[in-house]
Amino acid sequence: MFISTDHLAINYGVDDKIARFFVDREPPVNNLYWKGKLLYLRPAVGYLFIPLIVDLLYKSGIDRQQLLSEQFVTTMEQIGHISALEETKQISQKEAIEQCATLVETITINKEWFTKLKAYFSNLETSEFRSKASAFKALHRGDVFLFSLNLLDFPEALFVKIIEQWFALITTLLLLDDAEDIKIDKEAGEENAFLESGLNADGLDKIRELVKQNLHTINSVNPSLSRTLQGQYNVKVEKVIIQPLLSK
Repeated sequence: MFISTDHLAINYGVDDKIARFFVDREPPVNNLYWKGKLLYLRPAVGYLFIPLIVDLLYKSGIDRQQLLSEQFVTTMEQIGHISALEETKQISQKEAIEQCATLVETITINKEWFTKLKAYFSNLETSEFRSKASAFKALHRGDVFLFSLNLLDFPEALFVKIIEQWFALITTLLLLDDAEDIKIDKEAGEENAFLESGLNADGLDKIRELVKQNLHTINSVNPSLSRTLQGQYNVKVEKVIIQPLLSK
């Protein structure tokens, strides 16, 4: 399915210039994340994440010119390649974190963000990231993309807002992805937030509350995106997974 500029703007509330930039962009070569893909954008969660998070960052107060700079977008794509190497078990999680840190260390603009990010990946409880991150381990598999924000110049006053928007979006998208892959992930022994929840009343209530909070956060800057994600969640999760299990 071709993802058009209008589709991103109307259904997800994405800024027209941001939508056009990614619709027109070619898949990066020699990048495992886009291996075998003819289009940059696809309906799958992983391929919509970049334009959606870029738009949320823009609406949170980061300059659009920075967000659409070749250096920033290319860095996100390179991190996608590293992430794909981890997902396909070619490198470990530790190696993925180290490679991403090395990738951005010498070109980092936002030193304060990098310092706080290193504290987060060192599992320091005092990290501002830690206090906003999900309790589900499976929902942290996209955390390495946070390294790309080292390339953006924004004030520390925006840190909390950006962290909140980042985790609200990525954990919701990953939950939608996990909802489709419960059986596959169970058989393969892969991380999955629903399996991690125990697929019981308490666990599913925690997921429901997480999504509620996430969509409330997203709604504060992009109501259209919040509504679309709510609709997708209702169809993929509430009707198919949560309601049947909780009604037993």
